[in-house]
Amino acid sequence: MNDILSSQQLLSFLQTKRLGHSLKILSCTDSTNTQIKQNYKDAPEGFVLLAEQQTAGRGRLDRKFLSPKGDGIYFSLVLRPNRSMRDLSLLTPLAAVAVCEAIQTVCQIAPSIKWVNDVFLRGKKICGILTETCGLSSDGCPALCIVGIGLNLRFNPATYPELSRIAGSIADAVETLPTRAQLTAAILNAFEPWYDALIRGESEQLLQAYRDRLLCLGKKITVQTGEVSYPAICTDLTADGNLVVQDQQGDMHVLQAGEICIRPANA
Repeated sequence: MNDILSSQQLLSFLQTKRLGHSLKILSCTDSTNTQIKQNYKDAPEGFVLLAEQQTAGRGRLDRKFLSPKGDGIYFSLVLRPNRSMRDLSLLTPLAAVAVCEAIQTVCQIAPSIKWVNDVFLRGKKICGILTETCGLSSDGCPALCIVGIGLNLRFNPATYPELSRIAGSIADAVETLPTRAQLTAAILNAFEPWYDALIRGESEQLLQAYRDRLLCLGKKITVQTGEVSYPAICTDLTADGNLVVQDQQGDMHVLQAGEICIRPANA
């Protein structure tokens, strides 16, 4: 397969009105999110910075995201929504839904979401999302939002044995991979309608789409917040995209941050 990642190829698949029409592709960089903050802070809304390879890709909690050359899609999207931080809490769930929808449209497979920002396929993580904000506008809203997406098209467990139990790729589930340009455009095509609805203050359908793909609802989980961990049952999702869990004493908790691990059914 001739998988050349070029502006011309990507634009040929793009169906958006704004997102992705301004873009730049780097052969190698540390992190596309970092580069946006350092060199592209004045880029217009919808600007996309892509990289063939990242040497310091990262996710939530400053965890490393491996980004080998040609094996995945690594890009950051510039947004200027002029909305409060509370409204912007749904940008990460929005991105996760868009990635799932794009994969389902292009590859005819249905990934799931592990709260809050990981996309899973066949029990393994194939995509991570990192949303960051920079500066403040005159009305106190973030001046710039950056949504970074790293998606594995291929993953060789022999090359990274330490990740073989948790990391996977689209290639695990399909015989023929889409091109990176095709799938990147599909993510942007799925992202824009949800983003437009969010800007209009319409989030109910987005939350339902996110809820429908969550792996954890109704499941036994282990919650990790800082140095504290405890068993719980995941019961619901709030309007802000936070997770509602019930601990073994019957007390309810709303998780705005932290990690969860789904426990085996007999645990």
